[in-house]
Amino acid sequence: MKFAENGFSVTAFGIDDGQREGTRAVLAEQGLEAQVLTTDVSNEDDVRRLVDCVIERDEHIDVLVNNAAVMMRGTLLETTKEQWDRAFAVNISGMFLLTREVLPHMIAQRRGAIVNVASGSGYGGPGRLAYCCSKGAVFPFTVALAQEYGSHGIRANTVVPGNVFPTGMTERDAGSPERLAKLSRAASASPAGRVNSPRDVANAIFFLASDEAETISGSTLEVMIRS
Repeated sequence: MKFAENGFSVTAFGIDDGQREGTRAVLAEQGLEAQVLTTDVSNEDDVRRLVDCVIERDEHIDVLVNNAAVMMRGTLLETTKEQWDRAFAVNISGMFLLTREVLPHMIAQRRGAIVNVASGSGYGGPGRLAYCCSKGAVFPFTVALAQEYGSHGIRANTVVPGNVFPTGMTERDAGSPERLAKLSRAASASPAGRVNSPRDVANAIFFLASDEAETISGSTLEVMIRS
């Protein structure tokens, strides 16, 4: 929504019907417009069709935000091979496929900003091994991208959200005692006296994608409380 509010032509996408409809509803409430498409980022053909659709409509791509993710819970011994593969297929391969498809268009125009969304879990944590490992891979991906394509006028940075509520991931266990306790601890530790909202993360992403950050690349911006 942040980009649509600021005059960008926006394409949002995902595979969850409820989240796509929710996105359309929120945009409509605010009088904003965006193209909302069905896309599985782990599917190479889906990604190619998505980018072709954006180019056909807008003729160029200035900003790519890699935010698609799935959460897989479980310790190492609880994690199946299928869960491990799915976490990496969406959280890392999806980012790779989207970036690879968009990059030639940015190179041709010698301009582009890519913002990859990692997670505080990317530094490690208990009970979500596959998610932690897949999100941890976002950091070197971003740095390599920044170093390889900076000379083409392309910037790449990482945003690390801490506790954010509500999101598509957190709404599934929004009322659980564990979730409520975690949110309470995070709010009490925050100088703002609350946990992050999606808007807080969007503000960080928008800044890194803007011309105000034109000399920032290969960097990590944490939207979280360091403990």
